[in-house]
Amino acid sequence: MNNVAAFSSKDAIHEQACLWISRIDRGLTDEEKIALHKWVSQTEQHREQLFEMASLWDDLSVMHELSGLFPLQNKPATEDASIIAKTPWHRHPIAVAASIVLFCTIAIGWLVPSQIQQSQTHNEVAAIQIEKTAVGEQKTISLKDGSVLHLNTDSHVEIDFQGKQRNIRLLNGEVHFEVAHDKTRPFVVAAGRNSVTAVGTAFNVELIGNDNLELLVTEGKVMVQDVNLPIPTDVLTKEIEEDHAIYMVSGEKALFSRDVTASVTTLSLDQVQRALSWQQGMLVFEGEPLIEALAEVSRYTSVEFDISDEELKDIRVAGFFKVGDIDGLLHALNINFNIDHTKLQDNTILLSVDSI
Repeated sequence: MNNVAAFSSKDAIHEQACLWISRIDRGLTDEEKIALHKWVSQTEQHREQLFEMASLWDDLSVMHELSGLFPLQNKPATEDASIIAKTPWHRHPIAVAASIVLFCTIAIGWLVPSQIQQSQTHNEVAAIQIEKTAVGEQKTISLKDGSVLHLNTDSHVEIDFQGKQRNIRLLNGEVHFEVAHDKTRPFVVAAGRNSVTAVGTAFNVELIGNDNLELLVTEGKVMVQDVNLPIPTDVLTKEIEEDHAIYMVSGEKALFSRDVTASVTTLSLDQVQRALSWQQGMLVFEGEPLIEALAEVSRYTSVEFDISDEELKDIRVAGFFKVGDIDGLLHALNINFNIDHTKLQDNTILLSVDSI
């Protein structure tokens, strides 16, 4: 026979009484009434604490409900109910309700600080939205502020809208951002050593390696600066631009490596559309060396290319290619440049000059 009874500290009883009062306030189920009777009957301390908490609750119905459930000994129910009318806090019902909630919160914090800390940590982690795409996959994400993210192949972003800024961290890949306008909450994309800030615009960001950021602005105006610098409160609305930042407008493209000094080029509308053709599942080449074109193709597939003849690397290629269509690309190389291929066992394709 087990003679060991669970011990409840005074603070624990406070907490349990608070929880019961809140349940009584919204209405008890039949099962809860049975459980409450069982809890009150365990010790006189439970009963006393329950009525003490009820006396602070700004609702006479709670005391009346308790009086009906547990008629008081040696004390009429109306006398206990009158405690609420006598207390000066009754003149400030909001303060009374807030004080009882605060009291319960303090009791819970005293009882289980480590559990609350773990819960808060979990909630903070859960508040950060993580989005990824696999190699060859593309995905569109709609955010709660109305912004839209188009994730390209093998991309990874972390979205944190908890603070005064809308923060996005690009950890890998390429994303096109359509930013919902909000002057009070800047939209900040951190990638490598730099950040791109907007308040309502559209731009494309690709993280190349660990530090290089390629930026193409497709609408409006953005600011680029060191990722560790604070974002000005009047960002993109100032007449005088910051010395440590670069401002770019629609149609401009730049590659940033480590610092924010970069050569900005202006693209035509056709060039901008071709740069974003990946959103339609297409790759467009306009005379890039074959080795560069193959590197771009490899981003969308697990296949790797190896060129056996050095002279082939500099062949210029142009045309439209469907993302992931390796067979179509190999056929075009064979027809136009007499380039043959051999598929190796390690998912590598060896390119060489056709011997025929």
